[in-house]
This record gives sequence, structure tokens and C-alpha cells, in this order.
Amino acid sequence: MLRLIIIFLFYSTLFSQEQTESWLDYVFEENRKEISKTSSINIENEFYYTIQIAVKKTFDEAMEVVQALNASDIDAFIQKNDVNSEYKYRVRYGNFSKRDDAVKLAENIKVELGYKCWIDKTEL
Repeated sequence: MLRLIIIFLFYSTLFSQEQTESWLDYVFEENRKEISKTSSINIENEFYYTIQIAVKKTFDEAMEVVQALNASDIDAFIQKNDVNSEYKYRVRYGNFSKRDDAVKLAENIKVELGYKCWIDKTEL
């Protein structure tokens, strides 16, 4: 039994993954095609910014928007909206630590794809 416990502890530490927030260390540059890694992000913020691209009544309508965005290399996601009974599905993109980065990309989405976006501040 002791041998099994030692083996379990060894393998659990061997295959464990370190959880990091390294995905927050990227910002969009002016032309949206380049993404650069920042040297330091202020993780002390208690919020982040998300671009809301559309709000739809049905999941299928929201999925059509997501597929159009995915075709343009924008990995959008759908968030269910329980506040409004008529428009239940939000199409969103990103988690930005700086509002300016979200605004720049939202402007590019509007120009390139025609979606009128707005920035949503979300608490952690």
C-alpha cells in the first residue's frame, strides 16, 4: 500500500501543470495582425475588458456570427445572457487588461467586418 501511495505522489507531481495567467501577457499592436508579448501586465487589476460584438435572440443566430468571425481569424465565443429575456446570447471576444487594446481591435472589427462593437468591463 505504501508503494502505491509513493507511486501516486510521484506521478501526480510529474504530470501536474503549473497554472499561470501568461495568456494575459499579450497585447494587440496598431495593425491587429501582430501580437506582441508584454514584459509586464498589471495583474493587480480586479477587472478586464471584453469586446461585445453582437447580441442575438437564438443560439443559431449567435453561432452564425461566431463562424463569420472565426473565418476572419477572430476566435469569438458565446456567452448566455440571463438578464434580458429577449436577447439571450452575447457574442464576445477577448480578455484585455487595457481598455485601449480592446478599443483598437473593436475599431478594426467594425471597419473590416461591419459589426458595431462595444467594450464591456468585467470584474474578476
